[in-house]
Amino acid sequence: MNHRALRKWIANGNVLGWSVFWVFGFLALTAPADAVGQMIGAAVLAFMGLVVGVWCYLRLVRGDV
Repeated sequence: MNHRALRKWIANGNVLGWSVFWVFGFLALTAPADAVGQMIGAAVLAFMGLVVGVWCYLRLVRGDV
């Protein structure tokens, strides 16, 4: 796989990661107080989106690809 195609995959991962972070972060913050399981599940998915988004962003900015 060439560098241009890999950069596109990482850019797509960046967008997807940040989208997951914002969507599930909102769901975690607006979950009812008695739905602890829903809140924790959404928070875990939001954290995973944050990690993927930051990792992809740093790869793109540093020029590792």
